[in-house]
Amino acid sequence: MVSISEDEHDDNVPLIKSLKELTSEPRSTGNPTAPKLEYPSASRIVRAGPNLDADGKPRYLIDEIPDNEKMRLIRESGIMNKYAKDKNHGTGSDVEEEDILQYEDEEERIPTWMDALIYTVALTAVYGLFEALVNQQYNVEVGFMEVLERMAKSAPAIYCIVFLTCRYRRMRVVNLLMLMASCASGCYFIHLNLHSPRLGIMRRAPGLVTLWIYLTFLMDVRPSIISAIVVGLFWMLDPFKADI
Repeated sequence: MVSISEDEHDDNVPLIKSLKELTSEPRSTGNPTAPKLEYPSASRIVRAGPNLDADGKPRYLIDEIPDNEKMRLIRESGIMNKYAKDKNHGTGSDVEEEDILQYEDEEERIPTWMDALIYTVALTAVYGLFEALVNQQYNVEVGFMEVLERMAKSAPAIYCIVFLTCRYRRMRVVNLLMLMASCASGCYFIHLNLHSPRLGIMRRAPGLVTLWIYLTFLMDVRPSIISAIVVGLFWMLDPFKADI
């Protein structure tokens, strides 16, 4: 144990006394120098977080405000008028419109020309498939290179159509034109199969089917259903059967 000597003429006497008190052993009798720690009882412990109702749900400070007082504060803040004004101008900020804007922003990350190029590759393959199927239906021999040549000739026209429709697809006029073109191409394809010779079917059917499939795929659900119903009714009624 370290012994500390004390001198009366030493200026560090108060410091030495403090060190002795700290290093001295605790006495067995008498009041201890260190304060006694008391732990609070369970009833005095306050839980962190919101208060709980009788059903166990959290109750916050805003729940103490009556509903009519909440509505008064909302009206005085003017937030409802601002929301109605933004809604009338088409700039409402509800959850659904925010999701739509976010979806549109994600779509616009891909350039239009690249999106059109991807569609063109797929549609050109569809065109070549129907070109081979139509010739096979009428027992016409067609080579692989000939099909590739026809696909290469149709690719620029397909790319132009896809580029324009992808770029302006959000416009209502373009959506209406796509619906009309989809109905026209589908009905004309049905008319070719019912009343045209095989040469007309072989020349026009692949392009019409490719255009009909693309427009039906690009449109929303309701215009696509309308197009399918119109083409189905045209096939069932066959308004040109009297001209045969």
